[in-house]
Amino acid sequence: MKFEAKFLTKSLVTSLSVALGLLIGTVAADESKPTKFDQSEYQIPASASKNLMPEDKLRRAGQINSSILMQLHYEHPIFDNKLSKESFKQMIKMFDRNRIFFLASDVEQFKVFEKKIDDAIRTGRIELGYDFFEMYEERYRDRYSFALKALNQKFDFDQEEDFQFDRRESEWFKTRKEQDDYWLKKVKYDALNLKLADQSDEQIKEKLTKRYKSNIRRMSQTNSEDVFGFFMNAINASIDPHTTYYTPRQFEDFNINMSLKLQGIGAVLTQEDEFTKVVRIVSKGPAYKSGQLHKDDKIIGVGQGDKGEIVDVIGWRNGDVVDLIRGEAGSIVRLQVIPHTSGGDAAAKVVRLIREEIKLEDQAAKGDVLEVKQGNDTLKYGVIELPSFYAETAFSSSDSKEPTSTTSDVKRLIAELEKKDIQGLIIDLRNNGGGSLNEAVDMTGLFIDKGPVVQGKDFEGNVRVLRDSDGETFYKGPLAVMVNNGSASASEIFAGAIQDYGRGIVVGENTFGKGTVQTVRELSRLVRNPEFDMGALKFTIEKFYRVTGESTQLEGVKPDISFPSFYALDEYGEASYDNALDWDTIKTTNFDAKNDVQNYLSYLMDSHSKRATTNKQFENLLDDVAHVKKERNKKSISLNYKQRLAERLKNEEKTLTRANAKQLAQGNKPFKDLDAYEKYIKDQDEVERNYKGINFEGDFLLYETANILQDFIAVQSNPSLAKLEPKKEVKIN
Repeated sequence: MKFEAKFLTKSLVTSLSVALGLLIGTVAADESKPTKFDQSEYQIPASASKNLMPEDKLRRAGQINSSILMQLHYEHPIFDNKLSKESFKQMIKMFDRNRIFFLASDVEQFKVFEKKIDDAIRTGRIELGYDFFEMYEERYRDRYSFALKALNQKFDFDQEEDFQFDRRESEWFKTRKEQDDYWLKKVKYDALNLKLADQSDEQIKEKLTKRYKSNIRRMSQTNSEDVFGFFMNAINASIDPHTTYYTPRQFEDFNINMSLKLQGIGAVLTQEDEFTKVVRIVSKGPAYKSGQLHKDDKIIGVGQGDKGEIVDVIGWRNGDVVDLIRGEAGSIVRLQVIPHTSGGDAAAKVVRLIREEIKLEDQAAKGDVLEVKQGNDTLKYGVIELPSFYAETAFSSSDSKEPTSTTSDVKRLIAELEKKDIQGLIIDLRNNGGGSLNEAVDMTGLFIDKGPVVQGKDFEGNVRVLRDSDGETFYKGPLAVMVNNGSASASEIFAGAIQDYGRGIVVGENTFGKGTVQTVRELSRLVRNPEFDMGALKFTIEKFYRVTGESTQLEGVKPDISFPSFYALDEYGEASYDNALDWDTIKTTNFDAKNDVQNYLSYLMDSHSKRATTNKQFENLLDDVAHVKKERNKKSISLNYKQRLAERLKNEEKTLTRANAKQLAQGNKPFKDLDAYEKYIKDQDEVERNYKGINFEGDFLLYETANILQDFIAVQSNPSLAKLEPKKEVKIN
């Protein structure tokens, strides 16, 4: 059976997120000149899908992919009708996530394949994936052709009407008229966003014409390998979110990227619908230091240098956006960004970043003393900031030419801090995405005598226990661990172990919840006498468990004292992904726990709550959280110019008021206007970029963590504060 056109989407590239921190190459752009475009940008090319067919090597790659997953994947998935139906669901969702290209009748027509995908991949008869793409490309071209025609009319922005920008949970359009009405509003929405950015009618038409034609052109560049990759990854996404197929070209890029030094802006990007979205900010990279780029921000334009034209990248493929951001370390790139807090308003800001090599030293542990006033006394707390868990590397510590590691660096820093008479120690794991498992285990050993730290269960059901066995506790003093929803993997193992042993108090947000391990296999190496390069497969092989037997998967580590968070657990971390592996438990391993934290937790929470209710910064944070959640839940937005402009001015006024309140609290002069505040942010970015220590300024959550740690110290020495007696050590079997 043959469909009318081809069925691919940029959205499936979502599963192939690109770490920009790894992708900044060595080709410098001329920052003094605007980017030049070929006239083909303005022409609509022929369809890509008409003559595409799966190559023999791709048929074979699909068969090997399914065989590997059935035998070696942690879940040992069965390629049956159930998996086929979920794969079909993922294909539809990935190809038309926002339900704006297909009609209900198209989706119904597709259902003939709903139970055939498993058979297709096993037998190598994967033409149906190409039929999907053919239908998709036809619908995609049709919709953007309609949008181009819609630009010829004059829009009335005085009307009271709304545009539903989020249709993910809406019904499919039943008629072409319904779809046309929606797309007319979509074009009007795009035009209004540009009008609010002070673009003239002529500029709006020119820019949107270029954007829509560029979208069609980029779709037409899809080749057979691309289609197969999208089809294969829809199937993989039905198994788990971290199982991914790389086409030969993608795997070549992957290897090149892994061999490069960490250079760039330090962000992980993905593609969602027509936008390039920030997935994660790499700690200590340019984006992190700027404080201006955040998770879920959408990049809609890229400019070279301080004067280069900002190129509209809405509708571009993720890899093409990355190519535009590439450049030499030290050069400037400007990103036009829709903040994650703006909902559907699309109020853009420009973020200026200096590309730089993200040196391994920047990912190393740093230590400093935090001084906190308490009455007439000044209390000292050691703070160790840890962006990642790294094993021995080529870089040297500050006082040695020998290779170093997380554990050796943290051990050295603790010794230095203890010489400064600290009352307690704070390990800051915020935005630590993980790293070396062995280092997480060894570092835990600095704070306990001996015992198990983490358990792992592989795809064959074998359980291994990783232990600290040196019989020594390097640091015996009071301990707090700070985490947030960017703390993942190895960070969760360390924080979970400290919590399970009752060795310290865990403070912050719920962690990410990634408790799985992946490996990568080249498909050609798994067959005798390979004739073709068939790409590679990354798949899940193991799951982590705490010493209590509870998995860190999905649920992560829940802090003992929680701070306000912009995201619920199922909105940010592993739990937000389709088909993430389940949370479960295995047998508890033997370990000795103090349980001190649990004994005093009610007292600590009460003391923290009393401070938070009288702290203006906590009040502002709660207000921001409520605002962001309200905006995130919006699905529609006004198409009335005056209303939208008033909302923007109100938000800008609120931003300035907040900034000035902070300035006055610190004894500084208020900002004259928003431009002055943005200049200050830019200047602070330069200071942060060159600062080598830990910047405590404005980090009220860190100061509150120190207060919580002091409460912990006080109640341990005087249990009557909590109106209870401390429990004896408890041995858990």
